[in-house]
Amino acid sequence: MTDHGTPVGLDPTIAGREIVVEATAETLERMRKQGTVRGFTVMCDEGAHVGGDNTAPSPLAYFNIAIGF
Repeated sequence: MTDHGTPVGLDPTIAGREIVVEATAETLERMRKQGTVRGFTVMCDEGAHVGGDNTAPSPLAYFNIAIGF
């Protein structure tokens, strides 16, 4: 928080910002993957029609929902 109660990320006096996102991803089996970012772990998989096991959303599904957010 700034001195005037504004969260630092919303402070209008800041002229520039640098955003760094570090993530890791690994293949587990078949088409299933596990990724970690900011301490959160997410899984993705593909549907059976493309060789996956349909155990988690596909990467494209995560991309689509990110646009909605």
